Amino acid sequence: MTKSGTESNFSFSTPSRDDDGIRIRLAALKLNVIEHLVPVNDLIALSSATEFRVGSINADAITPSTVNVRPQSYVGCNKVQPVIVNNNLIFPSIDGNLREFVYSFQVNGYLTGNLCVRSSHLFDNFDIVDMAFTKSPTPIVWCVSSNGKLLGLTYVPEQQVGAWHQHETINGQFESVCVVRENNTDATYVVVKRVINGSTVRYVERLESREFESLEKCFFVDSGLSYDGSPLNVFGGLLHLRGQTVSALVDGAAFTGLVVSSGGEVTLPDGVTGSVVCIGLPITADVETLPFDAQVEGFGQGRQKNISKVWLRVQNSSGVFVGPNAGSLTEYKQRTFEPPGTPPALKTGEIEIVISPNWNDYGRIAIRQPYALPLTIMSITMEAHFGG
Repeated sequence: MTKSGTESNFSFSTPSRDDDGIRIRLAALKLNVIEHLVPVNDLIALSSATEFRVGSINADAITPSTVNVRPQSYVGCNKVQPVIVNNNLIFPSIDGNLREFVYSFQVNGYLTGNLCVRSSHLFDNFDIVDMAFTKSPTPIVWCVSSNGKLLGLTYVPEQQVGAWHQHETINGQFESVCVVRENNTDATYVVVKRVINGSTVRYVERLESREFESLEKCFFVDSGLSYDGSPLNVFGGLLHLRGQTVSALVDGAAFTGLVVSSGGEVTLPDGVTGSVVCIGLPITADVETLPFDAQVEGFGQGRQKNISKVWLRVQNSSGVFVGPNAGSLTEYKQRTFEPPGTPPALKTGEIEIVISPNWNDYGRIAIRQPYALPLTIMSITMEAHFGG
């Protein structure tokens, strides 16, 4: 450590003074390089084998005579920069998992917990290669996996909320992620390696906000662009997606199966024009529930089950498909009283879907959103029948 108030002066005095430079050797079980120094309640030193707490003895300031270093756990971190959420330190461990380093009054020290226990399949045999954290509008710890996928942890520690979600992209792999503060929100940027028209390219792409003013302003495509102007049938400027099959949202109406020409243009179906349009690679969002179990006439586990009806409570959603599995889906009929030629209005509230019958031993349901439309699920209720 340098002398107080300096950035490069490591000099010391004899006898020592409180503002002298400090040089100490940490007592540890193994000799490891310190990878990160992170300030939380204390200064935390992270190495590839041990997590240290750097503080002082009987003083508020660290001086040559009061410096104190104590090991807190023996997990080890990799070289990826950790993030701080409130007063919690989140770091990728040497074994490929994501850990939280949290102060505990009960033990008067720090505890290291594994954040991947409930979704360990996302981390088995993979490493975290980059990290970032968005504070608003939703607190999410973003992790780039060595398999090229983007993992998100919606993390609200004061409410004991931690939920993982996995993001993939067509013909591409995520390589890096960062967060930039823009006005009152945190914008997430990623570097994506893609194969476009037979060539390997890298793009810097920005995750669009899920907050939108109207159905026409939705942006739920990947690596896409938007247009707002006079009605057109042909849209250009898509050279970065030439040869790709894309989806589009045209004045609130969803279209799929469109192909970008070698000149970077997309032509809408005959007779269709749009003034507010977004075009990009299609995003297929999938949800699958856990196996259904209930204490009805004994236990449901081990018995055949059939989920015949599903109620979803949604908010500003459209284009919902539900079924017993991903290969047998039923579309919710969204249209009600909209005038002909206009897209169905977004639905907020409870929707009821009768799905295809399928007797099986797990009782799961699959939910899919294949269009460039929003889907926010608040709750899921199922009607189940049990066999012998």
